[in-house]
Amino acid sequence: MRGFGSAALVLGGAALFGTVGTAQLLGPDVPAPQLAAARLLLAAAVFVLVAVATRQVAGLVTGWRQPATWFAALGQAGFNLCFLGAMNQAGVAVGTLVAIGATPILTGLATRHVSRLWLVATCIAVGGLALLVGGQLRTESAPSTAGIVLALGASASYATYIIAGNAAASRGLELQSYLAVTFTIAAVLTFPLLLVGEVAWAWTGPGALLVVYLALVPTVLAYNLFNRGLHGVRPSTASTLGLIEPVVAALLAVLLVDERLSPAGVVGAVLIVTGLLLIVRSAGSRERVPVELG
Repeated sequence: MRGFGSAALVLGGAALFGTVGTAQLLGPDVPAPQLAAARLLLAAAVFVLVAVATRQVAGLVTGWRQPATWFAALGQAGFNLCFLGAMNQAGVAVGTLVAIGATPILTGLATRHVSRLWLVATCIAVGGLALLVGGQLRTESAPSTAGIVLALGASASYATYIIAGNAAASRGLELQSYLAVTFTIAAVLTFPLLLVGEVAWAWTGPGALLVVYLALVPTVLAYNLFNRGLHGVRPSTASTLGLIEPVVAALLAVLLVDERLSPAGVVGAVLIVTGLLLIVRSAGSRERVPVELG
């Protein structure tokens, strides 16, 4: 049951990722790059405090020397910046479709840890994702080439983070110290954005609340669940399970933002869940294959 439990943890973390868009929509209108940098900075501080509280201080020192940590940090920083940029340049629908939908494909190609069942389940889920977001496309505002490139960059960054997390798990790195070092590096990489952009919004009540929520729930809590799950599933499996994120985002949009889901969107959501159920079922009987970095 280790594989099933690990798959459930990855699903839980990815589901929390799906709350980011709704939180941004309900929160104040703030510049995306600065929001991403503030989110990473606060999350890194919390991760360090948790590592100290759980007596994983030694891991904070050794983590800097692990290639997996640096790959994960680059992936995390790249995803935050590229994904938010893709939302602006390509639109939410196309940006999500390319960034999230391409991740299982890139991860599977990079690790070659694929099976016939994984391929079928992933095709079903990605096809469902296309239907889910397809109804949101606006023909009068075609996505720019830069937006597509940014979305692909976000997808590659997400795949890099997943593969690095699997490698860290295979080497037995302490989770809290690993996350603390990873997010600290990512925060340092994006910190200059806070120096050159508008940040007065962060000191307002709504702005501070948005940053705190994004840092604590879809970051600290979500990545604790997600990375714990990477101990027991393959990177290709984890990336496909991550497709639950747009389903949660769509559901929250219907419940909280009063958006309507088209019939095609409903069918797409059902297909995604079907593909994920196939992946979860297979995860219970398949042993994790670790990926080594460095």
